Amino acid sequence: MTDSATLDLREMGSREAAASNLRAGGAAVALGSLGVTITSALYALSPPAAALPAQPFDQISALAGAIAGARTMFAAGTVGIFSDLVLGVGALLIALELARRERALAAAGWILILLSAAVFTFVDAIVGYVLGPVAAMTDGAGAFAAFKHLFDVLFLLGTAAFGVGAVVALTDDLQSATPIAGKATAPAGALAGLGGTLAAGACFAGAPLEQGVGISIGLGSAIFAVMGAQIALKSR
Repeated sequence: MTDSATLDLREMGSREAAASNLRAGGAAVALGSLGVTITSALYALSPPAAALPAQPFDQISALAGAIAGARTMFAAGTVGIFSDLVLGVGALLIALELARRERALAAAGWILILLSAAVFTFVDAIVGYVLGPVAAMTDGAGAFAAFKHLFDVLFLLGTAAFGVGAVVALTDDLQSATPIAGKATAPAGALAGLGGTLAAGACFAGAPLEQGVGISIGLGSAIFAVMGAQIALKSR
């Protein structure tokens, strides 16, 4: 009897710990993704040369855009860096719980989303705290070009990581007997991730699909904000 009661208590504690991980992870994903959605909206309000990756782009236009949109870019970068950190923590908690359940593929997808959030921390830091001040320097054209190219590459890399992670994690979730995501948001998130991956890959190959990259991140983050809330509420 004692052994049975001890096993029951351990099983109950394990279930509660799992629910706690998903509650905290889902809430962090929801909050972080909401912040990323706001950041994406602020990017869209910035001058075109500074808002999204553009390759190739006119150097004078880019400099003028960065100076004119410095306040909006600062707001976007500030909201973005903290949102990325919160999203990353949420993705890590969910990945750890999925790994504990031996769902390695889904866990790998969420780890890619974590890595994407880490990359976007640098992207948003460059936007909010580097491009504007460097563009305003009298001899900052060369440094601005270097940071803008770094921004372009990191933006595409972060989008690709998010896209692949979303496709892998959510496709696995749709096939699971115990899914954590909603039935509607999982396929929507996977499709947004696929679109972002294809757009980022096309940009790396030289195709002018930068707008598609930005839209996929904005749309994907909005879907993940809803999904995170669903995961948190479902785990109560």
